[in-house]
Amino acid sequence: MKDDRHEDPCARDVGARVERADFPRAKSSFVKSSLASHTAAPAVRPTARLAARRAAEDAAVASLTSDWATYRSNLLRAFFRDAAPLAARYRVSGDDVAAHAHALVAERISRGVLLKPVVCVADLSVATACCLGRANAWNELWIFAEPSMTRAAFGRLPESAALTWTRRYWSQLEKISRGGSGGLVGYDGSRPIRLWIVEELLGTLEQERAAGRLEIRREHLGRPLPLRLVGEQLA
Repeated sequence: MKDDRHEDPCARDVGARVERADFPRAKSSFVKSSLASHTAAPAVRPTARLAARRAAEDAAVASLTSDWATYRSNLLRAFFRDAAPLAARYRVSGDDVAAHAHALVAERISRGVLLKPVVCVADLSVATACCLGRANAWNELWIFAEPSMTRAAFGRLPESAALTWTRRYWSQLEKISRGGSGGLVGYDGSRPIRLWIVEELLGTLEQERAAGRLEIRREHLGRPLPLRLVGEQLA
């Protein structure tokens, strides 16, 4: 999770803006050519870009595995690198996180499916802590995710109904996650946990609307604004 308490391994690096200096107009073609030769940035050859892209693709393919021992080893390496302080606060071990992940991938491994490495290991540790019933993990996750959840609900429901429904949804999410019957039990760390929660919330809203248990404002149906806002926060 990405805030002042949680360092998010899924976060994007924002590059510094590079300003280009403006040179005064040269009085002769010799000066112009000299300036051009000294100030122009060397162009990146298409072959170099292609080679870099192929190298990245090869690295991604090499990281795929259908062997649980290799998958677990890579997961634990990322866990101790990215999530150890967070896991210590929530009293979650690497074995706990590995067990959470194994329950999600065991069936695919048995079929020989190649698995990608876990991207958001810190968020996976938080989900594991929540499923184990760690109260401080639930409290901090609520503080972290509630603004995005409420904004998503505002896009579908009147304000008062959105607030009530969001809290009811969270209570149900906590109940089924602690009981091991759903909720965060299904979170696999493939994308940020806040985005996953909002997607699940919107899916539940649609299910209740389809069942006739909830009336959603039709003028807001199909608008991608809530998820776009979440994506901007995660950038």
